[in-house]
This record gives sequence, structure tokens and C-alpha cells, in this order.
Amino acid sequence: MRIARNSKVFWVSLCLLTACTREAPASLLPTPLAVPTLAAAYQPADEALPALVLAERAAAQAGDLALLAELWADDATLVDRRGTDHPADDLRWVGRAAILDRYQLAVFPAPPPPFAATPTLAFQLEGQHAHATLGHDRWRFLWKDGRWWLQELVY
Repeated sequence: MRIARNSKVFWVSLCLLTACTREAPASLLPTPLAVPTLAAAYQPADEALPALVLAERAAAQAGDLALLAELWADDATLVDRRGTDHPADDLRWVGRAAILDRYQLAVFPAPPPPFAATPTLAFQLEGQHAHATLGHDRWRFLWKDGRWWLQELVY
């Protein structure tokens, strides 16, 4: 069966194909968030903690191992709860070196999606530590050597 050039099917198909091959207008594309620099870690907690979480996500997406090494404390811990409340099946990475290995092996090949907006953290300060939640993630931060560090992430 042959379709004539003036048929509705031809023109609708042509419009759909043309629409699929064009890039989205810039106004419809998401605006990337500004990635904080390491200097944000030296700010007060209300500025530093969301900036550290944003920097961690951006570094994970970009494969920036050097920045990640500057964000995590030497004795930091990362815990994958594997979707359960049972600690027996948790995966744990203890120490900066182990956490950085995890990024290289598991995160960089399939990085997390970007944040849609700057994270809003509900956090509590307790001396040299701060605790925060972001969705299902639980973060712990450490004030040491005049700056904030990522101390723990449990997801």
C-alpha cells in the first residue's frame, strides 16, 4: 500500500519525526545547580552542611575522586542498608580509602541523578557533630580542624 504525499498520515509522521530530532529549547532544560567549592566546608553549619551534600553528589556524578577525598573524614563510614532495617545485611565501608574505592567501583559507572534543587537539610548540632536527614539518607558531619567533614552516610 502506497501513501500519497498529501495524506494526513504522511504529514503527521513527518511532524513527529521532525519533533523527535530537534533539541529541547534551552528554557525547558533543567538549570544545573552551582557546585559549592571546598571553601563551603569552612562556613557555619547552616551553609556548610547542605553545600557538602551537594558537593558530594556533584563529585559522584563527575567522577571527581580528588574532591571526594577532601569531603570525607579519615575515619568516615558509609552504610548501605540494602533496603532493610536488619543491620546483619548492611554493607559497610569504613575509612576514607574504602569509601573512595566504593565510588570508583560502584558509583562512577552508574552515578546518582542530580538534585533538582539545593538540598534542604533538617539538622541538629551536638557539639562537634551534626546529624541531618535528606529523604531516606542519614548524614553525620564532623567539625574538625576548623571545618566540616562528611563523617557518615547511611542510606
